[in-house]
Amino acid sequence: MNSLKTVALAAFLSTTALGGAFAADAIGVPAPAVPAAPVYDAGSGFDWNGFYAGASAGAANDIDAGETDWTLGAQAGVNSQFDFFLVGAEVALEGVFDDPDMYAYGSALARGGVLVTEELLAYGAVGYGTDFDAANGTGDHILAGGGLEFAATDDVSIRGQYLYGWDQSGDATSSDIHKFQIGANFHF
Repeated sequence: MNSLKTVALAAFLSTTALGGAFAADAIGVPAPAVPAAPVYDAGSGFDWNGFYAGASAGAANDIDAGETDWTLGAQAGVNSQFDFFLVGAEVALEGVFDDPDMYAYGSALARGGVLVTEELLAYGAVGYGTDFDAANGTGDHILAGGGLEFAATDDVSIRGQYLYGWDQSGDATSSDIHKFQIGANFHF
């Protein structure tokens, strides 16, 4: 029986010693905490997609007559952005203040451009414009040109645009034109 007691005592002591070793391992020094990396939200930039509407002011130069008339108008359009490319369409209606009369000039444009930055768009435009058969108007035109548009706030952009108009009417009062505009658009 003595040998049975010796084996039991040896087993008890060996398990107590191993248990103490496990307990001692659990009281170690914890690893230093890794500081969290700061989070920087650059934002998604200006959203050029969707509908917009705005107002513009500018000048229309009748090349043949050598006259420049002031314009005031409104435009509405739609854009689709594909990565850093943008395509869109726009219609505009302007009042042309021709001394002594005034007439309306309407245009429809297709636009295509490149985002230079998330807030700056450089674009080209091509389309058609007409003076709605005004007595003093410059006629119907194929329009081509371009501009720069800058996102000033989350919903508003400011632009400058130049268009050249090739006369399509061929009558005595019609002429090629230069059109310069500055404007602001609200994006929905």
